[in-house]
Amino acid sequence: MTEKKDFLEKQKAQIAEWNKQIEELMQTAKKAQVDASVKFENYIDDLRERLDDMRLKMEDVKKTGDSSWQDLRTGMEKAWKDLADAFDKARSRFK
Repeated sequence: MTEKKDFLEKQKAQIAEWNKQIEELMQTAKKAQVDASVKFENYIDDLRERLDDMRLKMEDVKKTGDSSWQDLRTGMEKAWKDLADAFDKARSRFK
C-alpha cells in the first residue's frame, strides 16, 4: 500500500470508531432522558396525589360545621405548606 492509501485507511477506521462511539453516546443520552423523564413523571404523580389529598381535605372542611373546622385547620395549613414545598422542589429539579 502507498502511504496515502495507508493514511486514508487509518482515517476511515478512525471515523468508523468515532461513529460507533457517537452511537453509544446517543444511546446513553436517550437512556438518561428516559430516566429523567421517569423521575419527572414521579414528581408529577406525587404532586397530583398531594393535590388530590388537598382537595379531599378541603371537602372535609366544607362539610364540617363552623365551630369544628378549626380542628382541621392546623392539618390543612401543614398540608398546604408541604404541597408548596413539593412544588418548589419539583420546579427546581425541572430547571
